[in-house]
Amino acid sequence: MDDEPDLASALAEYFVDLGAQAEIARDGIELQAHLRAGPADLVILDLNLPGQGGFDLLGETDLLQGAGVIILTGNADALDRIIGLEMGADDYVLKPVDPRELAARARAVLSRRRGRSSLLVPFETTSADLGAARVLLDAGQTEPLSPGEVALIRAFIAHPHRVLSRDDLIALAPAESAEALDRAIDSRVARLRKKLRTDRLVTVRGQGYRYEPPWQD
Repeated sequence: MDDEPDLASALAEYFVDLGAQAEIARDGIELQAHLRAGPADLVILDLNLPGQGGFDLLGETDLLQGAGVIILTGNADALDRIIGLEMGADDYVLKPVDPRELAARARAVLSRRRGRSSLLVPFETTSADLGAARVLLDAGQTEPLSPGEVALIRAFIAHPHRVLSRDDLIALAPAESAEALDRAIDSRVARLRKKLRTDRLVTVRGQGYRYEPPWQD
């Protein structure tokens, strides 16, 4: 729920494209009506709402019981952030926000509430959501990651800047079929590199592959 109707509509459409069900509430009264009609898994809440403010709604624990809450606001006041989190919000996100980031934060909130771990790995123009096994693309679409691809990404990010040999990668990320021995790992890395649209999985001639993260250790 957001006090900018166009933004709310765009975000709702984005979440629907990802396979979620999304409803828009134009003000606090309408949100209360939605929540009384049926429970929500997640509420994206603006603090500056007509009729009833976000902090007031956060105080109504009976309405939000069981729902994850992400505060989405243009207010960068640190005190408001602290108050919002202390009142039970799971996350606090400032506008403007990339829909991909908001979707990733939403998945992380839901994963934590369901007891699952979520990990978002950024690349140049994509991000890999290992919890959801999806690649988040720059245009808002997603693509699935296979278990073998998730295992490969986990192997690389666990050993940044280190050259991993083919044998290392086969041991750390076993293939999903018996054919992935020796040079087959080259095909797997090449396909993963193409899917992630990344140059951060670097080929080290005669040795193997190295992951170069966007930060420096």
